[in-house]
Amino acid sequence: MRQLVNINKVVDHSRFSITKQLFRGLSQQKPMESSEIVNARINAPHVCNTWDNTDNFEYTEEDFIYQTAPWCDDSPIKLSRFDLELRKRWDIAMNDGVFRYNIGHIVTRILPGPKHYVAQLNTLRARERRKPQEITSVHQQFNPEDFNFTRVQPKEVIFNLVNKTETSSATGSQCSRNDYFKNGVPNGYLVCNGKVDAECSSCETKRPERHTLVVNVSPMEYGHCLLVPQIDKLPAQILTEVSIQVALETILLSSHRGLLMGFNSLCAFASVNHLHFHLYYLEHELIADHCPVTHLGGKVYEMTAVPCPGFGMQLHGSTVQKLARLTHRISDYFIKNEIAHNVFICRGPVFGEDRNSFHTTVRLFIWPRKKFIGKKSCDEFNVACIELGGHLPIKEEAGYNRMTEEEVDEIIADACIPDDDPLPYAKIKEEVIRIGIEEDSSSDI
Repeated sequence: MRQLVNINKVVDHSRFSITKQLFRGLSQQKPMESSEIVNARINAPHVCNTWDNTDNFEYTEEDFIYQTAPWCDDSPIKLSRFDLELRKRWDIAMNDGVFRYNIGHIVTRILPGPKHYVAQLNTLRARERRKPQEITSVHQQFNPEDFNFTRVQPKEVIFNLVNKTETSSATGSQCSRNDYFKNGVPNGYLVCNGKVDAECSSCETKRPERHTLVVNVSPMEYGHCLLVPQIDKLPAQILTEVSIQVALETILLSSHRGLLMGFNSLCAFASVNHLHFHLYYLEHELIADHCPVTHLGGKVYEMTAVPCPGFGMQLHGSTVQKLARLTHRISDYFIKNEIAHNVFICRGPVFGEDRNSFHTTVRLFIWPRKKFIGKKSCDEFNVACIELGGHLPIKEEAGYNRMTEEEVDEIIADACIPDDDPLPYAKIKEEVIRIGIEEDSSSDI
């Protein structure tokens, strides 16, 4: 197992709440008829009920780490409580054989050139990963018959994330599993009193909405997990405001400047149509961590450091809630107009600051891009969220050894929305600017 950083901080683990999600009150409910139970089991999508015993990682806003050291600072990183617990459990899963392969075979090469693309040869991921689902639309509906993340084995689950701050909008309530089955399961979905989204004020038993961290059994790098927000709602791979807020809170729980998060929309190389983000640690600085941006309007900037242009936002000068709302408004516009997109979240200097500035923040980039329909491409790498951020997992050794910055630029440029597209990038940019200015004005009221 590769050790990425020195851990030189003792953390009080008593704050890590091992809260078991055991739901009581079933004996007080009216028993279901046997025919109702059979129909529920047949029609409902598979849900792993053993997850009711999943541990919770509880946190508040006091746990957020808003600034991390820049990459020029080579002093040892003092990992946060979140980092230590995630890495401990990830290591246990690796030692227990949960993953399809060990990551010791991965090798890294920094490509010569001003962008310093980080190329990594990972042949096993290309061969061993789960077969991607067939995706034909950016707003394709969730299919309960396809694989989703409630079907993973309990040993693949790291923990649920629970924000204990009372004012957090990312801690919505949800009906218990028992309440789901009170009235049967029409149309193949788990519902509560006929409501698919399971938010029902009439239910007596409630619990916090679950945002679950599971290991990626075909890891790209150390600590590779999938954050599955609002997991019990079984949402399609379409960003929600809550999911973006949970992602931002997750990266704020880490003190490691190399913790990265990414989201691929449908038709932008998402492999599973169930809402999820990628999360992993990387011990190399990426171009997205420090690249300059151009202010467009409101709190929206343009990122042109890679050949596929996109939009940048930052937590500096904003709040988690406001940044989540702004990002969601942009992504919602993309969804309504069938625009594929990728999101990348990282740490870096505040926009306009020097690359080595200690004045750092959370950066968020979102790229509208050309739709990709069909199975994964056979090129050296797929242009998805982390590739647009500057990290290139290469599939084959020949491509890894040969790859140059010019070749990478050419592959990434091919992801751009064509100029003759009915909705070209220039028009998208105009609307994103309008959204940014409108959101900035409304936040001042």
